[in-house]
Amino acid sequence: MHKIFPIIARVFGVVAGGIIVVILCLLGFLMLTEFVPVKHAAAEVGGNGGGMNPSQRDFTFFTWNTGYAGLGSDMDFFYDGGKAVMPGEEQSDCYFEGIKKQVKANDSIDFIFLQEIDVCAKRSWYKNEVDTLAAVLPTFSRVYATNYDCRFVPVPIHNPMGRVLGGLATFSQFKPDRAEVQYFDACFPWPKRMVFLKRCFVLLRFGLDNGRQLVVINTHNSAFDSTGELRRRELYMLDSAMQSEYRKGNYVVAGGDWNSNPRGFTSSSVISGDRVTRVEPPIDAGILPGWQFAFDPLRPGNRNVDMPYSKGLTKTTVIDFFVVSPNVEVKSTTVVPLGFACSDHEPVVMKIRLK
Repeated sequence: MHKIFPIIARVFGVVAGGIIVVILCLLGFLMLTEFVPVKHAAAEVGGNGGGMNPSQRDFTFFTWNTGYAGLGSDMDFFYDGGKAVMPGEEQSDCYFEGIKKQVKANDSIDFIFLQEIDVCAKRSWYKNEVDTLAAVLPTFSRVYATNYDCRFVPVPIHNPMGRVLGGLATFSQFKPDRAEVQYFDACFPWPKRMVFLKRCFVLLRFGLDNGRQLVVINTHNSAFDSTGELRRRELYMLDSAMQSEYRKGNYVVAGGDWNSNPRGFTSSSVISGDRVTRVEPPIDAGILPGWQFAFDPLRPGNRNVDMPYSKGLTKTTVIDFFVVSPNVEVKSTTVVPLGFACSDHEPVVMKIRLK
């Protein structure tokens, strides 16, 4: 019997050593392939958008976090307390067909902001969602910016997420004079940052006949930020960029998935019959004071994915909205109620007028 123990110890040592080698190799691979973007750079403009009428003053906007066609109403997600990692291929195709249909139905809108759009990812069955949606909007300009580029996401261990390449897509009826992408300074610490998003916002500029510019921003701010510190730093960075443009006399419209509740949001105003919660902490009072936070107070636009969607049971909230400078008048803001059929977010449509 006493001879067995050394054998067990050697086997255990070999296995433990093998595991350590695998972990070190994985860390080395992730370090070598980590996405490290340039903090601020010009973005490529594609598509076929025409010139903007420089005297135009009324515009429409649409924003939607599409959940990479993987988080429809019957899905949950392991990182939010659910069990599922990704949908089946047929299920994902069904979600994406719904997304394409909704985007096509809104092709009269001037600006379409999309978040969580994949280019090549296991979780969305390697569909190039950006190119496919660009084909649905053939007369639009297109600006895409990567915010998630990881060669291999190793969690969950039993069914890793694997390759993820995706980001934000901004479609416009008009060709911008300039497009820029700016990455937030805040990010998760090493080693977590290697397999998480590198958050950013995309800024487009359009010249007007009064010598000013219309500046539109598509943003996707941090989630899974328990203290709210990442979101706070991102918001102050946005505040700086947006206030700088406004001080120049420009008109500024920013929209997207902020992962924070808009200023003025109260859960008691929602009349949809959903269970509504708040996101803590609230946006600091010092961020964009005097600017209008435009959202639909009657309907939630986001749901928790710890369970499939069930009205009245699933937690919902409002984190998809617009913020406009004081020289912009908001005419209306409305959530498009789809019952979270295609995504864990609902689209939001806004109409504005430049003062």
